[in-house]
Amino acid sequence: MIKKNSNHCFVNTDLELLTHLFEQFKDQGITDFKQLILFLRKHELTSFDELVQYITGPDCPDEVAIAAEEVFDRLRMASPKRKAVLTSSVEVGNYLADKLVGHKQEELWALYIDNGSHVIAEKKLFQGTLNRSVAHPREIFRWAVIYGCSGIFIAHNHPSGKLMPSSNDFELTEDLNEVAKMMKIDFLDHFIVGQGHYLSMREEKLF
Repeated sequence: MIKKNSNHCFVNTDLELLTHLFEQFKDQGITDFKQLILFLRKHELTSFDELVQYITGPDCPDEVAIAAEEVFDRLRMASPKRKAVLTSSVEVGNYLADKLVGHKQEELWALYIDNGSHVIAEKKLFQGTLNRSVAHPREIFRWAVIYGCSGIFIAHNHPSGKLMPSSNDFELTEDLNEVAKMMKIDFLDHFIVGQGHYLSMREEKLF
């Protein structure tokens, strides 16, 4: 969540995000752990997978879903499983598939890598239905120049869970590959992820 005033944007701290989530629980009548347990039992939520499905489904109140997804995103960023060095497409694909699980809208992310395969930065660049006019290579490679990276991994999610690339996916990948060649920046892979799984367009020899 981002708070705004007329001149600046402030990203909420971890504590503020958790406080906001707990406030949404209170609005639903959940004020202690006993009531939370009763709520989970009422909705038959006995695993984290079921909890994520509930939060991303139609039965969860919008404000609770938004607050919970923000907390989940922050937890993923803090995950000790994430390596400073990503050495294979399998590691990158699994990391991104986990990162974007449960997201309701399409999002395009880029991981910017240095010569030693260290992650310099990861950035969400676009959200919404992705096509060539929206997900423009100019914005993706602008950040590549800013970060001074040597390579880029691109990933976007299909909320449906279907991993088959669309015509827009192929066109975007082709555009990115051509720009990468001109700029002499390695376009390492384009992942399509959904429901915890991924497809590597590089491994499938789709570009």
